[in-house]
Amino acid sequence: MKSTVFVRPNLKLFLLAAILIAVIQDFIANGHSVGPTLLRSEAGNTVATSPLDLEYLLEQSIQAPSSEVYIRISHCFEQRRDFRRALLYLRRAIKLAEVEDARE
Repeated sequence: MKSTVFVRPNLKLFLLAAILIAVIQDFIANGHSVGPTLLRSEAGNTVATSPLDLEYLLEQSIQAPSSEVYIRISHCFEQRRDFRRALLYLRRAIKLAEVEDARE
C-alpha cells in the first residue's frame, strides 16, 4: 500500500505564492498604491508653491494676520520640505485660531 502522507509538494505553486506575497508587501510598505499619490497631487494643487506666492502670504500675515494665512504658509513650507518652519507657522495658526474663536 502507498501512503499519501509523503506526497511531493508542488514547489512551483509555493514559489509563485511567495513571489506574490513579496510583491504585495513591497507595494504596501513603499506606498505605491494609487490612493496616497492621488491625495498628494490634490493637496499640491491647493497650496501656493512659488517663492512669490510665499512672499505675498508672508506680507499678508504681517498686514492682516489670520489663522488661514498661517496655515497656507505652513503648507508652503511643508511642500518645500522645511518642516521646522512649517511647524512654527502651524503653531501660530493654532494660537491665532484660539484668539479668533474667543473673540466670537
